[in-house]
Amino acid sequence: MVERVKSGVDGLDRLVEGGFLKGDVILLAGNTGSGKTILSAQFICNGAVKYGEKGVYVTFEENAGTLKRNLLRFGYDLEKLEREGAVKILDLEAIKGAGLSANIEFILNVLREIGAQRLVIDSLTAFLSACEEKFEYRTLMHLFYKILKKLGCTTVMTCSVPTGLETLGLGIEEFIADSVITLENIVHDGELKTRFLIRKMRGTNHSKKYHEVMIDRKGLKIVSFSMS
Repeated sequence: MVERVKSGVDGLDRLVEGGFLKGDVILLAGNTGSGKTILSAQFICNGAVKYGEKGVYVTFEENAGTLKRNLLRFGYDLEKLEREGAVKILDLEAIKGAGLSANIEFILNVLREIGAQRLVIDSLTAFLSACEEKFEYRTLMHLFYKILKKLGCTTVMTCSVPTGLETLGLGIEEFIADSVITLENIVHDGELKTRFLIRKMRGTNHSKKYHEVMIDRKGLKIVSFSMS
């Protein structure tokens, strides 16, 4: 039987046959301010609180203190979850220059140490910037992908997409991601809104429509109706 992992995001799992496939790598791409970090944090926090799955959140673009402060407004207490040993926050923004290989090894060691079943890398763009050679990061990321599969660790990697661009532009997403989800900021009826689309999800009969995203004091949710 196929094992699925609940996303922890209100309204998402019904669009993907009940959840992500266990051990899959999900690429979450979107414009600045579209909710990538909030969705990723819900995946980690609700995974720990609601489903008893330990998680590691790796942040490259925002320091851990700022991340914790911003998520408190949605009711996610990362400090408390860390004290309880349910979640581990890795602030790799503070040690830029360590190199991609060293960062991958560090992350894998922490995953094994706490027995994590969920991982977030925020963002993949910054993560890859630690490696200058394209060939090298292709090789290292392919190896990273295979190890995550072997560990059965379900992973969300975020990716920033400049407004107006249709492609992700990384050149490696085709083989490091089992799924690609996008969050897009658009002007709809004179109002700035965010829409959600599952572009691909291997082994899953998923929604192929745009859905509206709403963010309130409880976090991000995918609403039930579709939007164009």
